[in-house]
Amino acid sequence: MTFLRFVRILRQVEATSSRRATVALLAEALAELPPAEIPAAVLLLQGRIAPPFTGIELGLAEIEAARALATAAQVSEETVRQQLSQLGDLGQVAEQLLPPRPGGLTLAEVHTALLAIAHEHGAGAAGRKRAALADLLRRASPEEARYLLRIATGTLRVGVGDATLLEALACALLPAGRTALPVLERAYALTSDLAYVATLAQQGEAALRDVRLQVGKPVRMMLAERLPTPEAILDRLGSHQAEYKYDGERIQVHSDGSQFVIYSRRGERVTHQFPDLLAAWQATPHLPFILEAEAVVVDPDSGALLPFQRVLNRRVKHLTPALLEAHPLKGFVFDLLHLAGEDLITLPYRERRARLEAFLPSSPRWALAAARPVASPEELTAFFTEAVQAGAEGLVCKAWEGPYTAGERSTLWIKYKGPTAGRLADTLDLVIVGAWWGRGRRGGRYGSVLLAVYNAQEDRFETISRLGAGFSDEDLRQRLPALLDPLRRQDPPPRVLAALQPDVWFEPAIVCEVQAQELTRSPLHTAGRGQLGERGLALRFPRFVRFREEKGPYEATTVEEVLALAQASGIPLQ
Repeated sequence: MTFLRFVRILRQVEATSSRRATVALLAEALAELPPAEIPAAVLLLQGRIAPPFTGIELGLAEIEAARALATAAQVSEETVRQQLSQLGDLGQVAEQLLPPRPGGLTLAEVHTALLAIAHEHGAGAAGRKRAALADLLRRASPEEARYLLRIATGTLRVGVGDATLLEALACALLPAGRTALPVLERAYALTSDLAYVATLAQQGEAALRDVRLQVGKPVRMMLAERLPTPEAILDRLGSHQAEYKYDGERIQVHSDGSQFVIYSRRGERVTHQFPDLLAAWQATPHLPFILEAEAVVVDPDSGALLPFQRVLNRRVKHLTPALLEAHPLKGFVFDLLHLAGEDLITLPYRERRARLEAFLPSSPRWALAAARPVASPEELTAFFTEAVQAGAEGLVCKAWEGPYTAGERSTLWIKYKGPTAGRLADTLDLVIVGAWWGRGRRGGRYGSVLLAVYNAQEDRFETISRLGAGFSDEDLRQRLPALLDPLRRQDPPPRVLAALQPDVWFEPAIVCEVQAQELTRSPLHTAGRGQLGERGLALRFPRFVRFREEKGPYEATTVEEVLALAQASGIPLQ
């Protein structure tokens, strides 16, 4: 496929608000591609050149891409900077500055060239990357250059989520079409690799059904439901095991028996953040495994569990000995997914826990997540009190016979964070999709933001609240602009359903945790609209808690969750 044809498909997708129409467009395009080009197309549709877990990134800052454009367009860097300050989109700047020409790049050629740029390392790598991108831009038409630069700078933003791409792949490549979607979803949940799944889909459903866990490819993490009371949890699960819900960073550790990789809950390679945890494993002989744990900062003197914010202090490019000493980690392991070539995810939790207890070596850096069988509300309440006093957030209650359902939010795991008088039963993780300029002391800054939940069925974001309370002065001065300015858009994102009109729109990317008093119905918001008539759900008295930078937008609280939360909390929706 020519890159120009691919670009025009992106334009159509960007202009389409209907998910069904988007799926049809993508399915048609995928069906016309040569088989060898489909994996590259799937990656580029996501604005990527490789799956996130590979750690392969272009490493091109916007300033370097702007210099490459100046070289290709034969204009000064100052000219590019001025145009960029006016338009806010380097792709649009390229479309204006480059001379008219037909182009002639192919999709495969662009993907190969961008991969080569990503693999440039060592002395002078920045200059070589810039020169290679400038060469691509010289050969591109202005229309091609617009999207080429958006891909290169990680700002493609056409609003194609994983769910939409999977459905398009099913329609394009499998005879059964949409009815085969669960087979694709399972393969993706076990590998986190859409390009790999696209390759297998060309071989048929049997190849997809044969997918197993692979050390080195993160499993999409199982998520927990929420219920407000011990009684509701016991009604749902009966006698079960409760574990501490630690206030740390959830990680997935992979080892082939000698090499280790650690992935975040977003499936990104974060091994470099945990050298002290890995040092403990490397000193112990072991079999290949995949396990999940919560990495928690502990007080170096008392061993007390410290809040999640302390983990953030380790999110730097180069960890120093002083930083490691000031913020020591301990890994609390709560699940074993694979051991010595055997996948364990279909085994009941009871058996996985027993296998984990037998496998985990003794180490001051690693421990089993604290757990206890519970059979009554009184036992659950007592264990919850113990967990909170120890520094945990609460409990995760797990059905004894439940499998590990990769990539799903399951009622086999239920979170409990304690009594909820005067507030919702849990905080919500919401996506920022817009903002209003502030007034008074907030003048010239973002004063409040528009928040949305994720509708997984429609693959879109639906608004639920306007939020201004809880932000610190530092959040308003620095954090919000730093996080949101690179995501600004001139028009609403194609996958956002909103009735309000903020001053500024953003690509859905930043997740924040929010506490509120209750849910109510409102004509101003769209969360659940359609299921609840003309009015959607809205939050009353929302307050910002923290940014959830370890979460991606598709891991945000869903429409189904807020509907269930409202019902479980006894909130009237009629």
